[in-house]
Amino acid sequence: MKLDIWSIGIIIIIFQGIFLLSILLVSAEKRRKRGNIFLFALILAFLWFLSEFLAIRTKYDIGFDLFYGTRYGSWFLLGPLTLFFFRSVTTTQWKFSKKDALHFFPFLVFVLIVPLLSSDTLSSRQIHYGMLAVFDHRKKVVTPFEYLYSVLFVLQFVHLGGYLVYNQIRISSYSEGLKREYSNINQVIWLKILNLLLMATLMLASVYLYVLFASDFYRRFLDYIYVLPMGFFIYSVGYRMAGIHWPVPTQKEAKYVNSSLTEDEKADYAERIKRLMQQDKPYLKNDLRLKELATLLQMSTHHLSQTINETYDCSFFDLINRYRVQEAKEIIRSQPRLTMLQVTFDAGFNNKTSFVNAFKKFEKMTPSQFRQRSDNS
Repeated sequence: MKLDIWSIGIIIIIFQGIFLLSILLVSAEKRRKRGNIFLFALILAFLWFLSEFLAIRTKYDIGFDLFYGTRYGSWFLLGPLTLFFFRSVTTTQWKFSKKDALHFFPFLVFVLIVPLLSSDTLSSRQIHYGMLAVFDHRKKVVTPFEYLYSVLFVLQFVHLGGYLVYNQIRISSYSEGLKREYSNINQVIWLKILNLLLMATLMLASVYLYVLFASDFYRRFLDYIYVLPMGFFIYSVGYRMAGIHWPVPTQKEAKYVNSSLTEDEKADYAERIKRLMQQDKPYLKNDLRLKELATLLQMSTHHLSQTINETYDCSFFDLINRYRVQEAKEIIRSQPRLTMLQVTFDAGFNNKTSFVNAFKKFEKMTPSQFRQRSDNS
């Protein structure tokens, strides 16, 4: 078995992934965190795909037909795993059920059951070069069964794409839920990164397979299109995602039709909010929650949420960040020598990205542009 630089790179990524999985298994704290079992399974699946790719690339016969699962549809496994990961970290009420197991039906049938019963019905070219080999320009006789698996080979990527689009919708819903109760929602950023990395992996794998089977552009060095996204996922997401604490919004979308809050009470509450913000500046606490603010104001979280939504026409998250942006503007004007990172923390934000995004949302410019205008005025 001859190894080139890319094959060695794949081996390094595989060992790195095994090391990461061992950490997830050994650490009791990481094992207990919600979602890590599905994160573990996702990484394990990518290690399987990389090992399969390495064996094919180096022409090493493993001797176990199901090991070469991609040709049967092993990517059917990824969609459900991502779905269950997102469900487990965005809600505490969800638990895996028998109904959820139906999401694995395509994988079980087309990757585990049918190949075991009919392993000799595929052409040798499909087995050694991939299911899409039926579409190349060589003269051949193709059976309906071979066509079925060539179509399934494509559908496994479409299948994953559908799940990732659904996950993106779920992320948006989770973000809106957190904004009702939390003033910082950095966890959402990591969920977006995870989903975008999976989308990039899917797109690049699809491009690679198109180049391999449907064009004359393929060269060995193009294997990095297939390999690197999986390696990047293992390196960048695995370590970080395994240790995140995932807050879950406890308050459902407010329905104020039957609220007992009168207009006079609402006006009084709004004035109390304004007075507290100006005098005590609770927004400077970077992890301020709706419940904490309600305690300071001596009102219920429901009435506080209603007052914010209807009087200020925004979420709790936006209200707090609006005050933080105003604080940042005062700091920039009064202390022009401070770095933007110092301004970020002094104004109550806990990272520069959130600071810049909030500043752009409320001021229609970046903090640096605001500083330049202040210096020139």
